[in-house]
Amino acid sequence: MAAYYKGDEQPQFSSIDGTAAQGSQYGMKTTTRSSFLSFHAFGTACVNIYFVLLTAVAVVAFVLGCYSTDRVRSIRVTDALLVSNPQAVPAGYSVFSLGTGLGYWSPAAEMRYPRSDHGVISYNKYAYLVGGLSVNDSNTGGVVLRSVVQYDTETGMMANMSNLPSPRYRFAYALLNGNIYVMGGAEVPDGKPQNTVFVYNVASNKWSPVGQLNTPRIDACGAVANGKVYVFGGYDADLHSLASVEVFDPASATATAAGTWTQLPATSNLQVSRGDCRAVAIDNIIYAVGGSEWFNNTKQNCSGNWVFCYRFLNSVEAFDPAKNVWSFRAPMISARGDFGIDALPGGRIIVAGGERGNGTHNSMAMYDVEEYIVEHDIWVQKAPLPEARFRDDLAYASGRVYAFGGNPSCDLTPNASCMVVALKTVFAYFDVQYPRLYASYKPASVNDNS
Repeated sequence: MAAYYKGDEQPQFSSIDGTAAQGSQYGMKTTTRSSFLSFHAFGTACVNIYFVLLTAVAVVAFVLGCYSTDRVRSIRVTDALLVSNPQAVPAGYSVFSLGTGLGYWSPAAEMRYPRSDHGVISYNKYAYLVGGLSVNDSNTGGVVLRSVVQYDTETGMMANMSNLPSPRYRFAYALLNGNIYVMGGAEVPDGKPQNTVFVYNVASNKWSPVGQLNTPRIDACGAVANGKVYVFGGYDADLHSLASVEVFDPASATATAAGTWTQLPATSNLQVSRGDCRAVAIDNIIYAVGGSEWFNNTKQNCSGNWVFCYRFLNSVEAFDPAKNVWSFRAPMISARGDFGIDALPGGRIIVAGGERGNGTHNSMAMYDVEEYIVEHDIWVQKAPLPEARFRDDLAYASGRVYAFGGNPSCDLTPNASCMVVALKTVFAYFDVQYPRLYASYKPASVNDNS
């Protein structure tokens, strides 16, 4: 079992939700009140000095970064300031988060076998690893999984739970009231999209069917808002990206009927069709992030290389279930599809890894990690993954973010090479707390000296 740090083993880090650890957790000896107060005052002063230095260094790095291009430039800056809300910055100013690049990844206990195109759902201290694609016994191709594994994020221990009713990968999922919904997906490698939906009750460890989707879909997004389950986007049987949205109300299910999925009108469609997307909900607003969009390329034939007919997206859309409409939010820094995502405390979203293209090939794995701050509608780059991956997934549990499995860079998609190189590694992300400050500047002029 690979070693991993617990939140209370690294005093220089706090848990990602900002909860401070008590001194007794670090084995501090009992001391007198006066000496404790002296120590406390000294420690407070050190922390204040640290944050002042951190801010100063970040500002210097930011200013120097403004000069770092492939050409020598002479920039005259007329105004520079620090702000706590980037939306308050005047028009024409550039904004840079002082939290850029912060965080730390550490190896965690590996999964028992490689897994990609799976779902990871956090519930209390556990991450539930559902379905996915692994390698067959002869190491020559892929096998779609039925297995469900309960991963204890505090100990790294794993337990097998009840299997899916049928093998499933490339599905959408959502968690509502202790029930995990698995929507659509495929049953065999490169199989056709399914319309079946299963629900897993964590408490009873049992699966049940929950109606059928109106549109079979793979690589779709799922989320929960206002007590209802939503599925949207994905690909159809021709691998064209979808924009349609369906909703399930658990109240429609009875003892004799599984319930009904309702397709929303076209006015509630995503503004950009997208498959290989990811979604989370914060305060009952659903965020559809990234993915890949199919387009009709009249100049290139896609049959030999999908890169000619799909574009990776950095766009983000927010869905308000009270109005049944989508609106754009700030785009990610880097376009990506097939990445990991989860919601964080404090109105934040984290994405890690993903697939990109280089103009001639897709299936290029990414290291990049970004955090979205809902209040400020801004994406901030965080510490990169130690190992590039796509078709991975994330779970926030025990005050940490865990990245599970996925694929490294492989050849064209689809092919067997991606199946046989799936990862079983797991990494835990520790957040470094910092003042939520932004540097902004407005150059008066830019003179090229190249």
